[in-house]
Amino acid sequence: MTMWPSEVAQLCKEYTGKVYIRRERINQGGYIRGGVYFGCGAPLYYVQDEDGLWDDYIRASDRDDAVAIVRQRYPIAQIKR
Repeated sequence: MTMWPSEVAQLCKEYTGKVYIRRERINQGGYIRGGVYFGCGAPLYYVQDEDGLWDDYIRASDRDDAVAIVRQRYPIAQIKR
């Protein structure tokens, strides 16, 4: 089933499950382990909820900043560090 971004955004706002945040290591060439290019810059984090509703990569200055960014999408979820 395909959902519109606005539908996914609303489901995320109501989501009460767990959301995981993991720091991704970037090599000197700007690639992560899986071979995807992100370039160099601020630390990269991978975010995914336990139900597979949403996953994404975000840039944040540190883990606390990453949590704050994720909290905007998932205001009532349990964010796991």
